[in-house]
Amino acid sequence: MDRASLIGNSLGGRIAWNFAALHPDRVINLVLISPDGFASPGFDYDKQSETPLIMRALPYTAPRSMLKANLGAAYGNPDALSEASVTRYHDMMLAPGVRPAILARLSQVILREPGPTLARIQAPTLLLWGEKDGMIPISNADDYLRHLPNATLVRLPGLGHLPFEEDPVQSLIPLERFLSGEAP
Repeated sequence: MDRASLIGNSLGGRIAWNFAALHPDRVINLVLISPDGFASPGFDYDKQSETPLIMRALPYTAPRSMLKANLGAAYGNPDALSEASVTRYHDMMLAPGVRPAILARLSQVILREPGPTLARIQAPTLLLWGEKDGMIPISNADDYLRHLPNATLVRLPGLGHLPFEEDPVQSLIPLERFLSGEAP
């Protein structure tokens, strides 16, 4: 059976940890970067979240300024967000089918209490979290550490939700150490 190390950020982190729980024999290592999964203030478990009105307009408009403001919130230092990155994200948003897909995904979100699923994960796990994450607070890391038996947290000072974009070198060092078997 093929095995791999999984790495996921945000929603991708939730997908990765669910896979690791369902297929423990397939996962060598798990790296979660500011993973989604625990309810943040204003969200409840087992309840469909309401799609904000501004997001319901997404299929009809995608203002670059709104996208830039949302992306800026994902950075510990919003000045690190380059115009080239904003252009790349904006171009991706305008690709056929992307905006309706984002809206459809938002309407399907129902958070489940992740503790029992996380407890099944056997793989060594690295949690990388920007201390200035404005999207998924670093305080959620404590919830993951409570439920993941083999997890280690590396806090990334000054970085936000997308540390690998904001400072690739600072976020790569603990990742390389972890994947090589060293302590991060």
